[in-house]
Amino acid sequence: MEIEKEVTKFVKTINRGPLKEYFPKEKTEEKKIDWNKDDVYVEALYQGYLDACRTFKWSEKVKKDYPNEEAKRGYIEGKFKSGIAREIRKYLNKPKAYSFDVFHGKVCKKLKECFPEKETNITYGQTQKIVNMAFKYLYCLFYKYGKLKEGQFADCHMPLDSFSLEWFKRKFKEKNFSNLDSYSENNKELPENLFTKKGEKKLKAESIGSWSSMQTWEEDCKKQEYPYEFYAHVIKQYCKENSVTPLQLDFIVWSKMQKIMAAESFIKTFKDDDEENKEVINSEELEPYDILNLKTTLENRLSEIRPLICK
Repeated sequence: MEIEKEVTKFVKTINRGPLKEYFPKEKTEEKKIDWNKDDVYVEALYQGYLDACRTFKWSEKVKKDYPNEEAKRGYIEGKFKSGIAREIRKYLNKPKAYSFDVFHGKVCKKLKECFPEKETNITYGQTQKIVNMAFKYLYCLFYKYGKLKEGQFADCHMPLDSFSLEWFKRKFKEKNFSNLDSYSENNKELPENLFTKKGEKKLKAESIGSWSSMQTWEEDCKKQEYPYEFYAHVIKQYCKENSVTPLQLDFIVWSKMQKIMAAESFIKTFKDDDEENKEVINSEELEPYDILNLKTTLENRLSEIRPLICK
C-alpha cells in the first residue's frame, strides 16, 4: 500500500530529537514503550516542537534562563507534562469519547496557555503544528511497534505547513465554496472578502497565510486570512470522498510536494532561459499530480547542469 511505503520513507527522515532513538538506522534492540505513561507522548510533542521551533521568538529572559538546547528542552517538556501529554494519551486510549475537533481545540488552547506572552507570543498555527506532528510521530511509533489500530488516528488532522498549504492551494483553487457546509459551532459563514468576487466563492491566494501565523475562528479572522478550522473542514470532506484519513493523506502529500517544490525551485534558478521554458516555469497550471511539463523542463535543466557538476 502507498501509505505503508510513505510512512516508512518518513520514518527515515527522523534523524534528530528524542524519537530518533526509536528508529535506529541499524538493527538494535527495540526500545520499550509504556503507552500508559506520559513519557512517549511528551517526547512526541517535543519532536513536533522541533518542526515548529524556527518560527518561535523567545524572550531575553527565557534565552538567559535556558541558554543551551538541553536546558531549553527540559523547560519545554515541562510545559508538555502539565496536562497536554496526558490529554493525548487519554484520547488515543478512547478516541471516540468525544470528537477530535473538540479535543484538538481544547489541547491547542491549553498549549497556548502554557506559554505566556512574556516568554513567547505563541500562535494557534504553531500549536496546531506541534500537536498534529505529535500525532504523526505517534502514528509512526504505533505503526512500528505493532500496536497500531487505525481507529485511534482516523480523525486526526493533517499538520499544516508550507508543503500542505501549497498542496491545498493547488488542489482546491477551482473549488466553489459557496455551499460549504458549516464548520463552526455557531453556524457562521466566513466573510465574503476571504474569497474571490467572481460570482462564486473560490480560494483567494492572499487569504492563505503562513502556517505559523494562522488563527482560529474564535479569533474572528482578524488577519483577513482563512482560519484553521476552514482548512481542517475542507480536508476532512476531501478525505471522506477519497477513503483516506487526513493524517494518512499528509504522509503522501508532504513527500510529493517536497519533491515538486524542490524541482520547481531548481528550475527557477535558470532565469535567462528561452521564452518557451519561462512560460512553463511560471505556469499556474502545474498540479502536484500532473507534472509532465515540469518533468520535461527539469530534464532539460539537468542536461545543462550536468557538465557543470562534472567539471
